[in-house]
Amino acid sequence: MTFSWAQFVEIAKYLKNQGDTSKTLQEAAYRCSVSRAYYGAYRHAENYAKDTGQYVPNGIGTDHSELRIWFKNKDMAEITRYLGRLHQWRKECDYDEPLLSITNLSQCVSDSINEAQRVIDTLA
Repeated sequence: MTFSWAQFVEIAKYLKNQGDTSKTLQEAAYRCSVSRAYYGAYRHAENYAKDTGQYVPNGIGTDHSELRIWFKNKDMAEITRYLGRLHQWRKECDYDEPLLSITNLSQCVSDSINEAQRVIDTLA
């Protein structure tokens, strides 16, 4: 049985709720939520591309941009846009210290979950 990467989006929602209720853990929970939302959408999209097309990932960092290009070439630009935004938010949350580039982290979390869910719903 294959793992359902869409479950990562459910974990992202759970982490958001934890951050909403715990000021002590809020930033960590929010950052992790954004990251899980991205990876849930990314891996779901990657599996879709492998299963329905001739996409073969290389197993290196450029796969993230290559997957977006693959969807763009398949006239699925909305998936390219969603994954692009999710990837940028994930990088900001995983690497930026302090989190200056995201002025409203709570909104970023909500947006990430919504964008990830759109990817999953579109590719269902």
